[in-house]
Amino acid sequence: MLGYIASKMPPGRPFNSAHTAAARTAAIDLLEEQGYAAITMEAVAERTGISKQALYRRWKHKRHLVVDAFAEKADLLPDLPDTGTLQGDLQAFLRATFSMLRGTCGMTNRVLFTEALQDPEFLLEFRERHLIRRRRQVSALLQRAADRGECDLPADDTLVDLVLGPVWYRLLLQNAPLDEATADKFAKYFCHLVCSVEPT
Repeated sequence: MLGYIASKMPPGRPFNSAHTAAARTAAIDLLEEQGYAAITMEAVAERTGISKQALYRRWKHKRHLVVDAFAEKADLLPDLPDTGTLQGDLQAFLRATFSMLRGTCGMTNRVLFTEALQDPEFLLEFRERHLIRRRRQVSALLQRAADRGECDLPADDTLVDLVLGPVWYRLLLQNAPLDEATADKFAKYFCHLVCSVEPT
């Protein structure tokens, strides 16, 4: 894990990549240790030695810092393998997504969704930095299936919604289990409903 900055950063000093990385790491550590409510610019400043003024110049609210940290962490995750079938690809994607959402990430997503609904500007940032990557992953899985002849429909936004919609519904509204058995069922039923190849 990236280390924190030992010396105090003067308020007027420009942010650099080391400061950005340290603030992101502190936000994730605070989240995992104490939850979203514990993340404050004061707490991040204390852990990193970066002044609050500098932090607020870089991120105008802690929610922006958290989304930025989440997006950076997601970018470090490896791409999912091509299993050779859409059902296998969806199982791998949904299992990985469910595993992530079972931890503090799931709780934080609920909080950030609530924040996003109250702030249209933040909603755009949340979508661009956190949600779009997942949608692109699903779109790529569907396009591979179309190229293999498994799925007759184009990999458009509606099909992506059919994959991700139940995930967010279970997380945000049902608070239902996000386990591997459920992920496998989602993958199987999607293939049965949408694709020309019978699921296994």
